[in-house]
Amino acid sequence: VLHLSGNNLIGKIPIEIGSLRKLQAMSLGVNNLTGAIPSSIGNLSSLISLSIGVNYLEGNLPQEICHLKNLALISVHVNKLIGTFPSCLFNMSCLTTISAADNQFNGSLPPNMFHTLPNLREFLVGGNHFSAPLPTSITNASILQTLDVGKNQLVGQVPSLGKLQHLWFLSLYYNNLGDNSTKDLEFLKSLANCSKLQVVSISYNNFGGSLPNSVGNLSTQLSQLYLGGNQISGKIPAELGNLVSLTILTMEINHFEGSIPANFGKFQKLQRLELSRNKLSGDMPNFIGNLTQLYFLGIAENVLEGKIPPSIGNCQKLQYLNLYNNNLRGSIPSEVFS
Repeated sequence: VLHLSGNNLIGKIPIEIGSLRKLQAMSLGVNNLTGAIPSSIGNLSSLISLSIGVNYLEGNLPQEICHLKNLALISVHVNKLIGTFPSCLFNMSCLTTISAADNQFNGSLPPNMFHTLPNLREFLVGGNHFSAPLPTSITNASILQTLDVGKNQLVGQVPSLGKLQHLWFLSLYYNNLGDNSTKDLEFLKSLANCSKLQVVSISYNNFGGSLPNSVGNLSTQLSQLYLGGNQISGKIPAELGNLVSLTILTMEINHFEGSIPANFGKFQKLQRLELSRNKLSGDMPNFIGNLTQLYFLGIAENVLEGKIPPSIGNCQKLQYLNLYNNNLRGSIPSEVFS
């Protein structure tokens, strides 16, 4: 084991590191290392874990990395790496974790990659330049726990994810997924089978249609749901109020209309609620006072009417209140300042 992470090491990874043929785990992450990943790393035939994330490494992932037949974890996130993944990487069947977020990788993800990587539990490639659709084989990635493909250039429809029963983290945000059609959110229905889900982010894509009532069937463990920056229209389903473990709910910059469902009053754990820049109407609801954990409330740029309810004074943790550009009237309740 070579564990040198979390220091201030500088310079390049030495070519000579390839002579450590019995090395099983190498951790050089969170340093200031520069230069390319040496091809000699392919000589570490016993290596199981390679962690070199959070440095300033440049260039491509060397093809020789595919010589590491026992490799289970590769972590190269937060570097300056470029180019495509070596195609042989997707045939390394021992891999359980690929962590390559926040680099400049590009290209497409092979449609069959989740068949050829049957043991993959974590796939983290957010913040790159991957394009093309999500791999269709993801529908059978039954042991996948964490999927982060946010901040790429992915397109097309999201396949059914109902077989991913161990999935707890799903991030698809800031892509070009969906085509502003009524079928875009069909995949949300399949997520009802993912009982361990805690975080779902599909914000800032091109998802259209209405939010299905089945969103209320998502995991009771779900704590963060990000839906903002899409083309979602229609009324907000009352069933959304079933997700009583939510701490963050963002739905801003869509085309939601109608009133804010009374069921939102059940969000006893909610800390952040963002509904700005929609077409929501009706009175600002009294139940806001039930959301005593709120620190952020944004309902700006809607067509809400009536008065600001005095019950908002129950939100003692509120730090950010944004109600601008509505049709609210009356005086500001003194409770806002208490």
